[in-house]
Amino acid sequence: LKLTASKGLGLGIVAGSAIMKVPQIINILPGDTTGLSMPRFVIESVTFTTIAAYNIRHGYSFSTWGENLFLLLQNYVIILLLLYHRGQFGVVALLWIALYVGATWAFISGFLESLPLTAIDIRQGESVLFSRVLAGPGALHTVLQLCTIVMAPVSRVLQIYKSWSEGRTGQLSLPTQFLAAAGSVVRALTIFKEVDNMVLLLAGVLSAILNNIVFGQIIYYNYCVRKKKKVD
Repeated sequence: LKLTASKGLGLGIVAGSAIMKVPQIINILPGDTTGLSMPRFVIESVTFTTIAAYNIRHGYSFSTWGENLFLLLQNYVIILLLLYHRGQFGVVALLWIALYVGATWAFISGFLESLPLTAIDIRQGESVLFSRVLAGPGALHTVLQLCTIVMAPVSRVLQIYKSWSEGRTGQLSLPTQFLAAAGSVVRALTIFKEVDNMVLLLAGVLSAILNNIVFGQIIYYNYCVRKKKKVD
């Protein structure tokens, strides 16, 4: 029963993610992009791409990762709008897009895993301090782990810092961030119930904490601080 409920929650996350960032897109359509961190959305997109590619490559159930695909597509729209409204479309942007498309193809096609085994080991005497597969079998798994552990939290930290340094959250959407905060808490619970992987669980918990901090910033800067200014 608990597993069924967990799977139901997982499907609910996937369904909700299909419209999660629509309010954010509507917010920036007129042209005001204040408060939005471009690096955040780029890093998020790389993370979503890697996770989706890994799951597609291994044929895992869509209910366990589908939100990454929907959020990725919506991030594409947000990034294109940011580039357009900030006048940043150019050769450099096109080169980055080409590099991104090429890397995505390498992930999904299995090109990385078809290369001869290449690894990096950092040793101290007979002890291996750090070991990572860069190409060959397991390469995509390594990329996914790095994305899960490092890149996803970094994208949120960048947004948190931007809002804190500017003293406002600009056009960050309250409904979008509420869904992200609630969804990340539910996803952490489903990982705890369905997946026996401490790294993924810790990443899920950290993501939930950071998403709720961003949500709290929106409430604080748009309601508490604004109300205080009106009183003064």
